Amino acid sequence: MNWIIEDGVFGSAIAPLIDEIQSQGHQAKAVDYIKGNTDYKSFFHEDECILFYGSLHIAEQILKQQTQAEKSWVPGVIGTIQNYFCSHYYPYLNKWLFNSQHYILPLREASQRIALDPDSLFPDHSARRLFVRPDSPLKPFPGSVYSYTELADLQNFCDRHYLADLELPVVLAPEQQVEAEWRVFIAEGQILSASQYRQFGKPYYQFGMPESIHDLAVAIAQQEWQPDSIWVLDLCWSKGSAYVLEINFFSCSALYYCDFSPIVKAASKIALEQWCSGER
Repeated sequence: MNWIIEDGVFGSAIAPLIDEIQSQGHQAKAVDYIKGNTDYKSFFHEDECILFYGSLHIAEQILKQQTQAEKSWVPGVIGTIQNYFCSHYYPYLNKWLFNSQHYILPLREASQRIALDPDSLFPDHSARRLFVRPDSPLKPFPGSVYSYTELADLQNFCDRHYLADLELPVVLAPEQQVEAEWRVFIAEGQILSASQYRQFGKPYYQFGMPESIHDLAVAIAQQEWQPDSIWVLDLCWSKGSAYVLEINFFSCSALYYCDFSPIVKAASKIALEQWCSGER
């Protein structure tokens, strides 16, 4: 079992993760830009079991290579990408969604509607800003809160985020206050580990999660629909309740203060199972 770890992605040293991988009997090599070790395609033989963990940029390259059969790594990236589009998973998690009131529209249409009548989308909300994020889990721009003025100026918005596709589907929801956020790793219906990563909009790292967040995580982990054998659930606390913020695929999700051991164990097991079965 071989891991490719990209350094410098998640804002923390990768040495502890590599140590954990190796302690469990697996190989790990790092994409290290400082040392010039960047030719990740040659790290391992393409017929071996290879699991990537790092940036969306390299993950996209690997996914394209698999599609074009340049290097058919198994699993390469753990993540059934279509399952992580908001438009796909929102119906499954709708009763827990933080942004339960939302639209998914092409960027051009969203901008035009806001420019013509800012109150047309959410007339019952007094918020003067909207949360906007791409529908795609590959996140061509970062989700954030924007004023109506910013969204109405389509050219400026696109220039700011280096976007060329004006028909890019985006999620729009009224701005709401988030008090705290947690990341939960789930595999085959079980909670592996969790970490808080934000509090009142600022980074805040702490192992584990409170009971209210844990209860919601368990309920979601045990429901019939699961996007993958191992995946990532981001939860939040707002106005006295727990909600789903978003889900992410494993290969490009920061571990924060989670316990590495059960995550590495589960991911390695699932990767090897996919490789042994020849699953693409």
